[in-house]
Amino acid sequence: MRHVTQWLRSTHSLVPNKTKCSRSVCEAFGLWGLHIIPTQTWTTVRSVRWTPPRAGQWKLNVDGASQGNPGSSGGGGILRDSTGCILFAFSNFYNIKTNTVAEAMAIRDGLFLCEEQNITNIVLESDSKVLVDMLRADSCPHWRLKNIWADIMRCRGRITTITHQFREGNQTADALATHGVRSRQRTVFSFWQDMPLEARGAHRLERLGIPSLRIHRTPLPASPRQWRIAWRRSGVVTIGR
Repeated sequence: MRHVTQWLRSTHSLVPNKTKCSRSVCEAFGLWGLHIIPTQTWTTVRSVRWTPPRAGQWKLNVDGASQGNPGSSGGGGILRDSTGCILFAFSNFYNIKTNTVAEAMAIRDGLFLCEEQNITNIVLESDSKVLVDMLRADSCPHWRLKNIWADIMRCRGRITTITHQFREGNQTADALATHGVRSRQRTVFSFWQDMPLEARGAHRLERLGIPSLRIHRTPLPASPRQWRIAWRRSGVVTIGR
């Protein structure tokens, strides 16, 4: 569909009276007699927030970023206690990597910093469902992650819990990873005042427990009955469209 769309856009200049024609893809298809029916969607809205660990535990939030996938990439993370206070945060640049590799490198770098400070009883939280499932299964099917995975497994005993978090609840780590891509440096922060401005703001909101809204749009099922079943199973606020 991408190639067809590009072809239609490139041939749009050949259509007569092009100044009166819309550049939308649907109308471009209509010029050739192909009428597209817009898909009906339903929107789910969910409240997502960062939750602190239990007393005596540390929560390590990590994230990776890649511009281009693969492209210039970075990783970031932050370690906090049960009151939300920071022990350390980091922001690293990883050159040309994919999103999954950058995320795995961020997990490894965060665990290395925990190892340096002899920290155990760690709750590891990431917004990469792929890596969370791999860590829970203690299995790595990706050969590109072989060396990184070996480093992570060496520190695996320090982790007590592995949880998946949506991106909206992992905004501080996301801001640190983005900063690593932009700064092209490897930096460790010991105080929240030293972190980038975007990460400081996200940390404040997370520590206060202020939620973010996760908006997800999916196509409606074919029949009204299937739509009602999907709505009942979702258990979240639904906005029809």
